Amino acid sequence: MLQETNNRFATTSWMWLTDPDEVENDELIHPFDCEIFRVVPAQSAQTSPSAGPTGDEYQLDDDNQAGFDAIHRRALARAVDALPHNGRIAAGDTDALHAEAEADMGTGPTAAIGATALAGTGGVSPCVAVLARAPVGGGRWRVGCSHLSANEMGSLQEAKDAINQLLTSLAAVSQDASNGPVELYVVGGCEDENVAYEEFGRVIAAAQMRAADPGPDQVRLAGARVPACAGEQYVDVYIGAGGVTYSVHQGD
Repeated sequence: MLQETNNRFATTSWMWLTDPDEVENDELIHPFDCEIFRVVPAQSAQTSPSAGPTGDEYQLDDDNQAGFDAIHRRALARAVDALPHNGRIAAGDTDALHAEAEADMGTGPTAAIGATALAGTGGVSPCVAVLARAPVGGGRWRVGCSHLSANEMGSLQEAKDAINQLLTSLAAVSQDASNGPVELYVVGGCEDENVAYEEFGRVIAAAQMRAADPGPDQVRLAGARVPACAGEQYVDVYIGAGGVTYSVHQGD
């Protein structure tokens, strides 16, 4: 039976997986891509064990798919509950924000800068919106948004690439130095039995990994929410100086 181990996966809220009936004792299952890795013992007392790919993949079937989904729901709940600024994601009038937005999502990441700058997107369902903001001098903010479809978060690496593209767009909007870390917010479109929670989870895990990156640009995952509750609904969402505002709409 598929189950979590006690080994944390990188810097995320997820754990490496195992299935004692299907993999060896020294093997672990990637929690997102289901690739099988073999644990490589530490070479000395000063180093830690590592995991190397075997080239094999753990096959999800009807019997273990439900368990896989449950594992992702639990890990996602752990990740989201721990975020510091979920309260900055609030329902509101996005029609008014859309009229004022300097950067409204079309294709590819978008960004803007200003004291009242807004960036956002519409029609998130069941896609995922990743929104970013960072304070700059003079009471201004860099703000940005990326609207990710399923094929843009089909693997953990694709989710990481999408976040890096958004951060690149955010930095390119001006030469001004930031006065604080980039805050990332993740808003999903719908929550029902048809949602692949591992896709939303990939974005959260990718953001956690980027936040742990020791590079010069500070990034932190600040908040996340899945506001809609039915498959026919969609979400419009915008980010600005006050936080993230979303609205839920009924589809045709």
